[in-house]
Amino acid sequence: MEIVKRCRSEGLFLHPDAREKLEGLKNPDKILEEVIDSISPDESVVLPKHIESRLENAKNQDYDNEGQNDGLKNDFNSVDNSFGNFEIRKDITKKSECEGELENFLDYFDKRFKKLSQEIRKRNGMGRARPLESLSNFSGEVSVIGMVTEIRNTSNGHKLIKLEDKTGAIPALALKSDEDVFQESEKVLLDEVIGVQGRISNKSDLLIIKKIIWPDLPIQNEANTSDTQRFAAFISDIHFGSKAFLGEAWDKFVNWINGKVGDGDHKELAKKIDYLVIAGDIVEGVGIYPGQEEVLAINSIKNQYEKAAKELGRIRDDLKIFLSPGNHDAVRQAEPQPALCDKMKESFSDLDNIEFIGNPSLLDLDGVNTLVYHGRSLDDLVADLPNKSYQEPANLMKEYVKRRHLVPSYGKNTPIAPEKDDYLFVESPDIIHSGHIHKFGIERYRGVTLLNTGTWQGQTKFQRKKGIQPTPGRVVVYDLMNNSPKIVKFSK
Repeated sequence: MEIVKRCRSEGLFLHPDAREKLEGLKNPDKILEEVIDSISPDESVVLPKHIESRLENAKNQDYDNEGQNDGLKNDFNSVDNSFGNFEIRKDITKKSECEGELENFLDYFDKRFKKLSQEIRKRNGMGRARPLESLSNFSGEVSVIGMVTEIRNTSNGHKLIKLEDKTGAIPALALKSDEDVFQESEKVLLDEVIGVQGRISNKSDLLIIKKIIWPDLPIQNEANTSDTQRFAAFISDIHFGSKAFLGEAWDKFVNWINGKVGDGDHKELAKKIDYLVIAGDIVEGVGIYPGQEEVLAINSIKNQYEKAAKELGRIRDDLKIFLSPGNHDAVRQAEPQPALCDKMKESFSDLDNIEFIGNPSLLDLDGVNTLVYHGRSLDDLVADLPNKSYQEPANLMKEYVKRRHLVPSYGKNTPIAPEKDDYLFVESPDIIHSGHIHKFGIERYRGVTLLNTGTWQGQTKFQRKKGIQPTPGRVVVYDLMNNSPKIVKFSK
């Protein structure tokens, strides 16, 4: 195991002296796992003292004692029952106008092109990008912006990328002899909008690519923070109704967030949580994939949501719960997805602290822009991009920021509903929270904290076939004032 990568997967930094101590041990992996299990949620750096503590066989602190449920939702001495200041800034729920007609698609892609073009024009050297129709009989250096309509390898091993805008089209060539450009061309996706700087020579109508520009956020992009100390907890992919649902880990989480277990530091952290944000796949669903009935503990979709309401109802009611759907939930499959329908929401009628939101949704949590997106398109990115895998989900999520879109390609695994407004456009979030692939990961990229919070479901037969080993029972507790995430584990 690569110990630095293992620490990063848990949102921890490894001090050089601690790394040296670990590398001098016969069994560093075992010691590191003990450190990860026992480290305080207020610490983000693995120090030499943590290694020394494990070597001295200090008592490991975890959550094996679940506590007794005495009928109270929490054990905190005093609780502020007021929620923080939040706003749902963008959500398709009750705003859908899409009819699936050809005109809807034309209008959708036109607006998508305009938005992404505006972002690319902010990049260095792209402010004077020329319309493609103006390149007829042109030669020289040029910058253009286009939507990618075709990608293929030529017989000579070059990469041909066809670009279109509203005025025309042009083939652009990445030469295999230009290694840097060719490698970048391998990352281009169909239907995305890119900028290209290059040269047209001898009036050939063929653009030789010198540089590819994506509508990325600026390198120096700074995240917003809350003016007051507020905390949000992030989880995803609970899958109530599945035989593989990890009930024991879930019970530990509920008892922890209610203040029933943990030492003083852990109880203090749990007490501070104002928001719980759930990024989809609330339930296992019915008829999602062939043979799913074999893994269902609850066969009725209505009863699955009854189970979800019962379990979420165990959580203290002084925090706000945001409930967003995923591809396993009872909503339309095309994205953006609206919140659960009124019939399914009936199960939660006694819970006043739940906000039902769509997928994706943009939340303002005390001034921190939080984009909640289940993450179905991560499957498409793994399939289409080189050197990307499910093993590093947060690294994969960088593509959402780089391309400024949650579903860059049309017609893949992730269906798109052509709404009048592009709800899948990535503006300038401070946090992006996803799930879907059941792998935990956390990184920062250009001022954006990227969270993939794993799952509360064990490995299914489908995942075994795909070679996916889930990382369940992880909660990210985010300090909105200090822009600081902590990871709390409830499952090995």
